Amino acid sequence: MAKGRASSKRRSAAQREWARAVARASAAWEYLSDEQRLLWNVAAKTWRMSGQRYFVKINARRLREGQDLLTEPPKAVRYDPKRVLKRLVITNQRGRIVLKLKVSPVPGARYTVWGSLPCSQGVSRCYNCPRLGALPAPVGGWSDITGLYFRKHGDYIVEHEVPVIGKRIYIRVRQERDDGPALYEEVRAVVPAPEGERE
Repeated sequence: MAKGRASSKRRSAAQREWARAVARASAAWEYLSDEQRLLWNVAAKTWRMSGQRYFVKINARRLREGQDLLTEPPKAVRYDPKRVLKRLVITNQRGRIVLKLKVSPVPGARYTVWGSLPCSQGVSRCYNCPRLGALPAPVGGWSDITGLYFRKHGDYIVEHEVPVIGKRIYIRVRQERDDGPALYEEVRAVVPAPEGERE
């Protein structure tokens, strides 16, 4: 029962964050000029929705990621299928677990990171990878996502004494495009024993 309640709280926090972004975007629609609304209504026909709904959909995602509001519809951008997520490396030095992603993101593009709780190595696919946040800027081709990961899952891991060592973690990244998010890219790695304590 406690596990279910904790899971609901995690979902509720994400839902509240999204609801705030939707509310801000909805309020912003009221301040658009008639010409701007017309542009959104025309662009929205491609997606078979109203201009207001399209405006809110695009801008709620941008506001949640800390981006500026768009007052005109985004221009279509050609999708680049090149993979940006290379691998996940997890280290464990003296009990300090660090997660880093080897990435080569497109300059100027926005990416979000999504991650699972530690899973059994017998799990071949994980379907529950909640959003962790924006991908940190890479340094030397590596993005340290340790803070993002434990801000999302740390309390739950401690409270429920979730085993971490020897468990597999799934991480995904997704490019957040104004004309719709790209597909997820996924990597996974096993949490090692502390250095010097490997079996």
